[in-house]
Amino acid sequence: MEWIFALVILSFLYRRTTRAGDRLEELKPTGMLRSPLFYAQTGLLSALLMLMFAPLYLPHEQRAVAVYLVALIIVIAALLFVRRALKWRYPI
Repeated sequence: MEWIFALVILSFLYRRTTRAGDRLEELKPTGMLRSPLFYAQTGLLSALLMLMFAPLYLPHEQRAVAVYLVALIIVIAALLFVRRALKWRYPI
């Protein structure tokens, strides 16, 4: 049964990667790929990904968990603002 789920996930990822070139070709004429907002969004998404894997390595202290949650909220809020700014600047 697990191999069916693995096959579905792999086919979904394959389809996304084959269509990624089309999306990049669509964004290139707008200048969005060279925008500092785009770089900020990419950096914030990387930080969010890093924070998603961080709970496995957190110590079980109240202060560490509080700092983690504050950092997570700040990154998510910043992502929302940057995404809104990108949508306002480049309405595709």
